[in-house]
Amino acid sequence: MTNTPHDQFAKRYLKEMLSPFAEEVIISYELPVGEAQQVDVWFMPQSRQSIPELGCLGKMTIAPTLLEVFRNPLSDDDLFSCIEKLCKVRGEWKRTAKREKLKIQQPDHPQLWMIVPTASQERLRGCNVLPKEEWGDGFFFMGDTLRMGFVVVHQLPIIPETLLLRLLGKGSVQRQAISELLELPEQPLKTVVLENLAKLQIMLKKRQSRTQDEQELMLNIDVLYEEWRNQIVQEGESRQRSLILRQLNRRIGVLPDEWCDRVRSLSMEQIEILGEALLDFQGAEDFRVWLERIV
Repeated sequence: MTNTPHDQFAKRYLKEMLSPFAEEVIISYELPVGEAQQVDVWFMPQSRQSIPELGCLGKMTIAPTLLEVFRNPLSDDDLFSCIEKLCKVRGEWKRTAKREKLKIQQPDHPQLWMIVPTASQERLRGCNVLPKEEWGDGFFFMGDTLRMGFVVVHQLPIIPETLLLRLLGKGSVQRQAISELLELPEQPLKTVVLENLAKLQIMLKKRQSRTQDEQELMLNIDVLYEEWRNQIVQEGESRQRSLILRQLNRRIGVLPDEWCDRVRSLSMEQIEILGEALLDFQGAEDFRVWLERIV
């Protein structure tokens, strides 16, 4: 993987998704043998169980995992480079086990996943990959012994379990995933994704010249960035109004519903003025007078 803004985003994004469940997770993992090569993301799970919070990504990472993410369709050179990386990791894995006199079971051998936006039928036939019913559309495997699989992002079904993978797609697939992300209830995982997309947007805007793909990517994130910023502003304003109401209740007693509604309708500038004025209120009459004067 080259070092474009999207590449940096993909690696950092996957690391932050997987870190809470990792014994070890490393981006740009340097392979210890042979010619200098890096694995985009190396993940060692804490346990050998699926991670429901991550949907299909959690199902992909129940074993030690190499994740290679591509912005464009896989070339022959890309494919053979990924296979070479898996062989090197597997070789080092076996040497370590022999040195420490450990026996490795087949499910514990490293798994390679190549995440690509699209893949032609010719490419899939050339790799002799097959789907598995229990995985659904978009997942293809080179056989259980080889422990190599493809995720073809643009073939994934539009379901919550694939959302985290579809965010790595392109064009309309990514736009759809971003739209779904905004509809999710607030949760730590959503915040992490939004923060990483915001960082990607900042990186893209700083570039003096952008490729057509980067321009499209920036436009995809623009909608998210603006909606998220508006959402943060609205949430901040809501919290500030709630804080003022609590302070008023402590200062002058429980407010009538009508007065609470009046406070909620104030502008943020008026809320800030009220925050200073309430320190001088001696009772409800002072607040009533202030309300009549401010509106």
